[in-house]
Amino acid sequence: MYSKKTDGETSTDPSGMKWLKDAVLSKRSDNAFRSTMVGDPKIKLWEIGIPEDLASNLVVSDHVNSYNFENINLKCNLHLLTKEELFIRRNGKLMFLRKADQLEIGDIAYRPLQDGDLILINRPPSVHQHSLIAFSAKILPIHSVVSINPLCCTPFLGDFDGDCLHGYIPQSVRSRIELGELVSLHHQLLNMQDGRSLVSLTHDSLAAAHLLTSTDVFLKKSEFQQLQMLCLSVLTPVPAVIKSMNFQGSRWTGKQLFSMLLPSGMKFSCDRMLHILNGEVLTCSLGSSWLQNNTSGLFSVMFKQYGCKALDFLSSAQEVLCEFLTMRGLSVSLSDMFSDHYSRRKLTEGVKLALDEAEEAFRIKQILLDPINIPVLKCQDETEDVTYRQSDCIQNNPSVIRSSIMAFKDVFSDLLKMVQQHVSNDNSMMVMINAGSKGSMLKYAQQTACVGLQLPASKFPFRVPSQLSCIRWNRQKSLNYEAEGTNERVGGQNLYAVIRNSFIEGLNPLECLLHAISGRANFFSENADVPGTLTRKLMYHLRDIHVAYDGTVRSSYGQQIVQFSYDSADDPVDKLGAPVGCWAACSISEAAYGALEHPVNGLEDSPLMNLQVIFYFCFY
Repeated sequence: MYSKKTDGETSTDPSGMKWLKDAVLSKRSDNAFRSTMVGDPKIKLWEIGIPEDLASNLVVSDHVNSYNFENINLKCNLHLLTKEELFIRRNGKLMFLRKADQLEIGDIAYRPLQDGDLILINRPPSVHQHSLIAFSAKILPIHSVVSINPLCCTPFLGDFDGDCLHGYIPQSVRSRIELGELVSLHHQLLNMQDGRSLVSLTHDSLAAAHLLTSTDVFLKKSEFQQLQMLCLSVLTPVPAVIKSMNFQGSRWTGKQLFSMLLPSGMKFSCDRMLHILNGEVLTCSLGSSWLQNNTSGLFSVMFKQYGCKALDFLSSAQEVLCEFLTMRGLSVSLSDMFSDHYSRRKLTEGVKLALDEAEEAFRIKQILLDPINIPVLKCQDETEDVTYRQSDCIQNNPSVIRSSIMAFKDVFSDLLKMVQQHVSNDNSMMVMINAGSKGSMLKYAQQTACVGLQLPASKFPFRVPSQLSCIRWNRQKSLNYEAEGTNERVGGQNLYAVIRNSFIEGLNPLECLLHAISGRANFFSENADVPGTLTRKLMYHLRDIHVAYDGTVRSSYGQQIVQFSYDSADDPVDKLGAPVGCWAACSISEAAYGALEHPVNGLEDSPLMNLQVIFYFCFY
């Protein structure tokens, strides 16, 4: 396909690009779609919810034979009741049917998408091999969006903030078999890069599991029966509490209900503090680390022991845990940020003392590392702001500032422990943090206690007063203006800032500006294109590396030996033909994408910059 060029026309002319877009790129396909995804915990893990209007426009080709004639003929007749026409291919010619029961054996029927059809789902950018998963279609009465189970967000590295999924409908029997046997969720339960489970409890379900397995959860008979209806197990255990002064009637513990979500003969133990025997949780005093997604986690072990059957137990656990969380309730409000008046006052006093101690440790570290240039305390009169004059030697010495910042962080870690001591046991934010479903102790301390140390990617474009306020900043600017003729520098720093206020108390304009500069600028830096560059270049050089028939690692072209044996804890026979080069490229690029969450500045070690330095020394 080409376009005949007129005299003087080149391939870069706008008319040529317009023809390319109109003739090639704008072609509509009935075999693919792109739509925003939403969460639906009620559908199975291996299913994807497709809107009815979208499913009616997606075409699936079926070869009609004597085995499937009745089934396809019924589907085509139902389609003719609504659309009044159906495209088929008979004897190599494309034609359409308008009446029922006109289908013949040997035809190729182009019917609309229906329940159970396989769909290949992808969410760009594809940074690892599990970005491609084949799901089973489930037609739902929704509009304009596709829905997936929230537990399936992890392999796509997505969430529900407007992310889009790309779907492709296979059109041949061979392609459907390949999707079902190679990239279906049942055949890639474990991440081939690190051995973790590809899908596991997360967010609401993880927080619910953490609450359910705690020692203070007791369920009434009506509550237990309501949740038992969603379990795969049909055997009702004996109640843990038959009679008590505190309860009226029998009570079941949350551990008993969680045991019904596990296979009957499963054995699992972790650090001598958690024991599961014959599918029953005997002791549990380990917190929620065993529920999280790691190589020694509960569901990773379950997938290794039971294979694709474990998906049924995980899907059932998702329904039970969401129902339990709905019955119990878990909502976050401002009351989770505030404690009682006495605890709040003690916390405020403790935070003030801790920050004073941190800044003192900061200055002492500077004096010890550079005793010649000691910060001088300057106070002109009683109404004058007290600032610290620091020499240009200290300000331009990153090693001194870096060591001083580490001293500040040591004290700040004690502040985090102090904040945790003033939090009540029923705090919803702490429930999510302890469960590992959302948030962190550092974020909670910034919300309730103080924002803390701010380190920009580069120097602040202005000098920052030692005490952050607009009045002191304006006064310092006036002093800078007066000191220009005398070549004197007034106190303040421009490499870092300490914000003493918390988000719940509010930041003044200067603090808000400094936080914006040091926070947002770090994440949106010029290094954001490093992971994409790593993905393209590593995949280009490593895409042909695989495990050969003799266990060695070779390249596809030339059969050059790269490694004499592939070190793996699994059976080497299962790794024959595995694209280990692609696995390595994906794992490195995925780690680089994760490193973007860490700030990049000149005073802290960034994982992304460290990774870049390692590759530089390896190749050069």
